[in-house]
Amino acid sequence: MERRERAKEKEKEQWSGEEMAKKMIASGAFDSGLIASAFKELRNEKPPLNSCISFKNNMHKIRAPDFPIADDKIVKLTHALDNFICAAKVAEEVHSVVLALMPLECSVTLQQIFPILSGTFANHGKMFLNNKKVDSTVAMTAYTLEILPDGCSNSLFTTVYHLHNWKQKRGLDNVGDLVSTVEKVLTTNENTVLMSMNGMGRAGTMLALFTSMLHVQKGKEVNTKEIVDKLRGERCGLIENAEQYGTVYRAMALWFKNKSTDEEVQKKVNEFAPCVQ
Repeated sequence: MERRERAKEKEKEQWSGEEMAKKMIASGAFDSGLIASAFKELRNEKPPLNSCISFKNNMHKIRAPDFPIADDKIVKLTHALDNFICAAKVAEEVHSVVLALMPLECSVTLQQIFPILSGTFANHGKMFLNNKKVDSTVAMTAYTLEILPDGCSNSLFTTVYHLHNWKQKRGLDNVGDLVSTVEKVLTTNENTVLMSMNGMGRAGTMLALFTSMLHVQKGKEVNTKEIVDKLRGERCGLIENAEQYGTVYRAMALWFKNKSTDEEVQKKVNEFAPCVQ
């Protein structure tokens, strides 16, 4: 127990985001009134339909027709360029991120997408999926999957993080597993897909948090409103309501609480979200 506590303290001492956390606190970033006002001021412009030809010509296949995706953002299949996945590529400085949602509005279960038990496998058409490992916490399960697509000689490995207590169109009450999951994604520094079963709200919230944490970690100035405005320019409809927008700040507050050794940072995040966990 003492060894773990010493390791946590050492990690805090070495945190690269300390100076940026101090700047955010000094700028009044964790002000509930300002956060609510900022959400109301967010832009949500849609790309013109003449820049969304693939989307426009396939409306019968589109689950969210009110949120078009431009041709230069939509994910096209490399072996069939006329076909596409209803997902948007989002530009990031380090990572390649795709924001996606399920194609059909129905009760699809995880076991219909991939095998959920460690040591089990399944075939989707000619694609082989093998579950190598499952790790679980209270509100998150991580699946390590081996994937062998048709025509490939080497298999690919990916990790699926499933946050299973986040209700549709809602913010997240307990953000601890969300923060730890985003930390894992940042650490791996790999191409990433953020997917919601029902829309862009929760996936968009996670992407806004991911981008904010990445900026802090790299010592870049963080303005969450500007980040969300920019991301909405890449994928309209991202973050559905003020509750989800507030989740980004609550998660950042917990991250600062876990990482920072600065007394003023600790004081301000505890005032903003005293019970955050």
